[in-house]
Amino acid sequence: MNVEYINPFVETINNILATMAQLSCEYSKPYVKDGDVALGVVTGVIPMEGETVKGSLAISFSEGAIVKISSNMLGEEVLGFDETCRDLTGELTNMLSGGARKLLWEKGFDFEMATPELLTGEDLIAHSVAGPVMVIPFDTKAGPFFIEVVFNSRLDRANTYS
Repeated sequence: MNVEYINPFVETINNILATMAQLSCEYSKPYVKDGDVALGVVTGVIPMEGETVKGSLAISFSEGAIVKISSNMLGEEVLGFDETCRDLTGELTNMLSGGARKLLWEKGFDFEMATPELLTGEDLIAHSVAGPVMVIPFDTKAGPFFIEVVFNSRLDRANTYS
């Protein structure tokens, strides 16, 4: 997968968490995902489609990460994973996809996004696109979270993993 597709997601989530949740995160080396099981307790999935690019984005949070992010964003202590955390995951998915979409658009990639689907527990993630799923692992002081992206592009076929 072309690194031009991954960097906008890293940049966007760093901005979101720093400005809205006063939380820093560090990412590790992306890897190709094995299997379809969600990597966190709550996951937002959103399909993306354009003339030259079709893709899917998922963001999965560990319980510790989403509870801390929720607490910081709401300005009140959230004691454990609840409906507030689930709802906030949908909002974070929208913010992430919107921010990354803007950065990708600036690079010449244009696509539309649908409403996110929310999954809890170890549900299977059904990406709307076939192909290798790249996972970008992140770590915070409160726990890990993961961004998954898969793209199919007529412009990128030579640069995909098999």
